[in-house]
Amino acid sequence: MTIAFRHGDTLGDIGYEVLLHSLLSTVAVRLEGGEWGARFPCIMLKLCRGRLDAADAAAACAEWRDLQAGLAVLPPGQVVWDFNDLASRPPWGEAIGPRVTSMADYHVTTGGLPLLDVMGDCLAALSASGGTLEIIPFDGLAPFYYVN
Repeated sequence: MTIAFRHGDTLGDIGYEVLLHSLLSTVAVRLEGGEWGARFPCIMLKLCRGRLDAADAAAACAEWRDLQAGLAVLPPGQVVWDFNDLASRPPWGEAIGPRVTSMADYHVTTGGLPLLDVMGDCLAALSASGGTLEIIPFDGLAPFYYVN
């Protein structure tokens, strides 16, 4: 299933939900010591369950900055495909593009943007204008303004 971030009438493409799960799995294992949400509760416990309210936006933005910095120093070989099955590997194996230099740019949306950057933009928009940031099913045909 494909999914997107939705903030009001704006969508931020994620792509297949397995990509977001892999990004969050990598965070949980590599940056939180295997304890999901221990260090980044707004992103890992609230947003990943599908909804983040404006009241948590400032904290989530601070978490995102720390999360991004932590992933930026990890090489692409540190990817965790599935928190629940640490032996699983991405379907493409070790074959990654030359633009992937760290775990901060490993996960790419179907639109070709680093998923972490799209998340950061959506969190910044939530912080600036309030409302709710949600993760929704997305078939690419929804009548929303599309951020890419």
